[in-house]
Amino acid sequence: MSWLRHLSLALCTLLLVVAPGLSQDGAARPDRVALVIGNTAYPLAPVADAASDARAVAAALREGEFDVVVAEDANGPGLQDAIATFAGKLRHGAHAIVFYSGHAVQLRGRNFLVPVDPRLRSASEISQAAVDLDMLLDALIVARPASALVVIDASRDNPWEAELAGQSKGLVAIERMDAVSVMFTAAPGRTATDAGARGNPAVDEWVKAIRTPGLDMTAALTRTREAVARVTRRGQQVWISSEPPAGLVVTPIARPAQIAQTSRAVIPLPPMESPAARQDAYELAFWESIRSSENPAEYRAYLNAYPNGRFAGLAKTREQQYAARQPAVAAPQPAPAPQPAPSAPVASVREPARPPASAPSSPASSPARTVRDCEGCPELTLIPPGTFEMGANELYEFEKPVHAVAIRNGFYMGVREVTFEEWDACVDQGGCTHRPNDRNLGRGKRPVTDVHWNDANAYLAWLSTKTGRRYRLPSEAEWEYAARAATTTIYPWGATMVKERANCVGCNDPTRRQAVEVGQYPANGFGLYDMAGNAAEWVADCWSDSYRATPRDGSAFTAPGCRERVLRGGSFNNDPRYLRSAARFKYEADVRFYTNGFRVVREP
Repeated sequence: MSWLRHLSLALCTLLLVVAPGLSQDGAARPDRVALVIGNTAYPLAPVADAASDARAVAAALREGEFDVVVAEDANGPGLQDAIATFAGKLRHGAHAIVFYSGHAVQLRGRNFLVPVDPRLRSASEISQAAVDLDMLLDALIVARPASALVVIDASRDNPWEAELAGQSKGLVAIERMDAVSVMFTAAPGRTATDAGARGNPAVDEWVKAIRTPGLDMTAALTRTREAVARVTRRGQQVWISSEPPAGLVVTPIARPAQIAQTSRAVIPLPPMESPAARQDAYELAFWESIRSSENPAEYRAYLNAYPNGRFAGLAKTREQQYAARQPAVAAPQPAPAPQPAPSAPVASVREPARPPASAPSSPASSPARTVRDCEGCPELTLIPPGTFEMGANELYEFEKPVHAVAIRNGFYMGVREVTFEEWDACVDQGGCTHRPNDRNLGRGKRPVTDVHWNDANAYLAWLSTKTGRRYRLPSEAEWEYAARAATTTIYPWGATMVKERANCVGCNDPTRRQAVEVGQYPANGFGLYDMAGNAAEWVADCWSDSYRATPRDGSAFTAPGCRERVLRGGSFNNDPRYLRSAARFKYEADVRFYTNGFRVVREP
């Protein structure tokens, strides 16, 4: 094993000596290179999410303009080839990221990456074929990058550790290195399970963090560590050898013109003679698309894109004017029907509550009538007005308190989640600029995912322009009202989880861990499909830590400059807790993730 290490070191040194120098000035950006390895198909101990996690990481890095070397289910020579190819791309002063997900073992006080090879079954065979992690770290040390991060997602139990490492578990701590930081998804000597609601949450949280525009890697690692500790109730602790030097940012901040194009449905413009003319035209198109809005979030989006724009003063005034209306709204009076008894406002964990007297009548007696505003537009169904009890008191503080909400006016809602097919029409017709990655699972009728809150609003603005109707995201109250569909039980179908009613972890045998075509499971009482599971769905609201200050009239909760928005319904990657009608969670509005999508609301 040692000769491989010395050969690798010699090759790296030679490559760095003969490689052409990179001329840099103040405007030049350092080389950005990455190595991503996902090993899933171990015969004795498969790692279910390693390959899919690696693909998600590679996609995020490519979007950040990294030159990515990828290996999947790599055997011993494959691992060594991938490391050598990556080493050949390294340059002095580069920014570098390495991600490995799979198995690793301790040997002689060092960490070794385990290749995928059906011939390797015994501990002695593994010890001969495993690749020394130092081989990879040496390449980085020799290259002297400006900033580098190595993420090792291999702190998991495996069949060989007892024989190879005795009582030791997990990975051996890595000593501090100049300009190179190492992150383990669990503390040295500890292992983490992949059997939770979202598998191992560390990778999900890290990908989420690095996709935040402008977030330096030190802040991304801090955010990841805190999120994992919170999600696992400190049962899992992410370990970091040292902070990487400043400047390692995966997702750059978009330029104002890019923000305008991806946040709104901008009408395609003829070529302009100068960049300044194009910038003015984009700003004007953005303003024209929101000038009649009464939503303060839309004016905040304009100000974020054009803080010194020609309409900035007016936008600030309108943002303050319309935001001031939100807390001033009094809690609505109950509908004419009697209020529900306070003793049973929502279903308990043990016993389903009876439907409240003021709930809208069940639509089961007559089929829902659906409409489309254009060919290729989402199919809609009318959601009637009514009142309901929103929230839950059983699990989380941010779902409390249970409170009465009156939906005064009916609205049309998408029967299904917006699909790739519908989204791609927006891209093809110039209304949307982001083409989400389908992770090689296919597009068509699958729900569009890997879109952030601003992407969803761009699609809705394009759809509004195309049809002459006002499309928007549902408010959180509208979404829960539609999901419950006159029920007060924990799930739309009853008090307990029932198999094959939704797509989630634990909802199906076997678990799919990917989105499926929309409409594959039974609709709820309003005729809506996939309100539980499949894709998590963006709603209009800013995140709030409780419902104490949120509107009671069904409108969205807004706050100036809010960064986090609400997702509802849970996804294929969540367990049934996240599919409850009251379940809610948050995500950064400008960060894309492969589980997150949306459905539309159209005003009558």
